[in-house]
Amino acid sequence: MTIAAKQFGSRRRLRVFTGLMWFGVPAMAGLYAASWQELPARLATHFDFANHPNGWMSREGSLTFSLVMGILVAGLATLILARVKRPDPAAWALLVLFYVILGALLWAEDATIAYNVHGKPVNVAPSLVTGIRGAIVVVIIALGTRRGVQLPASNVLAIERHGSKILGLVLGAAAVAMTAVIAAIPVVGIRIALGTAVLLMLASATLAWDGFRYVFSSSGLEIRTLGFRLRSIPAADITSYTIDRWNIIGGYGIRGVGDKRAYVWGRRGVLIKTLDGELFLGHDSPEQIVRDLDSITRNHEARGAAFSS
Repeated sequence: MTIAAKQFGSRRRLRVFTGLMWFGVPAMAGLYAASWQELPARLATHFDFANHPNGWMSREGSLTFSLVMGILVAGLATLILARVKRPDPAAWALLVLFYVILGALLWAEDATIAYNVHGKPVNVAPSLVTGIRGAIVVVIIALGTRRGVQLPASNVLAIERHGSKILGLVLGAAAVAMTAVIAAIPVVGIRIALGTAVLLMLASATLAWDGFRYVFSSSGLEIRTLGFRLRSIPAADITSYTIDRWNIIGGYGIRGVGDKRAYVWGRRGVLIKTLDGELFLGHDSPEQIVRDLDSITRNHEARGAAFSS
């Protein structure tokens, strides 16, 4: 089987499993339908961190809210994953995370029904822990995939840095505020789950503050952060590049799955096309990034000409 055929098969499987997620929406409706006659007209639908009810809805409102949330999760998964042309482990991990989120919604719906019909206590800690652990696994897998081969030592042409002190401060402040909230939560399981989320926020704040480092050399381009190599792109693999703008809807940090990646903390940057896909390098001065890429291209062409002669 050729590489193209394998990629097509992997892409088709990803789309099939993404499509199967939509069955979660009628499953939500089925849970309500099975207990509809037993449900009171007004349901406890929101619980505090001590697992006490503090929000109520009508049966119809609760059902509508659950269906809308299910549609949003399945729709977002479809929007993101349907555009992946070359699924990688990060894409599959993201698919699993979406299933975890959908499963958490189904669990929450079932727990809400059980509380209102049978008075069974609700414990939100397992759902929070599972979701946060899933997010951590996706981050780890994303950092470990599509890194490329370490470039050989060569003459460094330029080093550029791209970060955001403002976003770093905002994320850090949010982590501090959440820490204060956690201190007042009586349930240990929830405190552990939210504490893990705080660690993720602090890591993101550090990443935004320190930023990405782009190392341009005669061998190619290397992207690093906090001393960790994120990506290596040989000079021969770079096919084109152009100044572009980043859509804020795409978020910030390390973005993308499959054959697309973005390293961005702002709105401006350079879109680079390679033999292995696309990547977006965020930078406040994209013109400088273009000049650095021009240097890589000229060096690569010069080396090729020297080798030919």
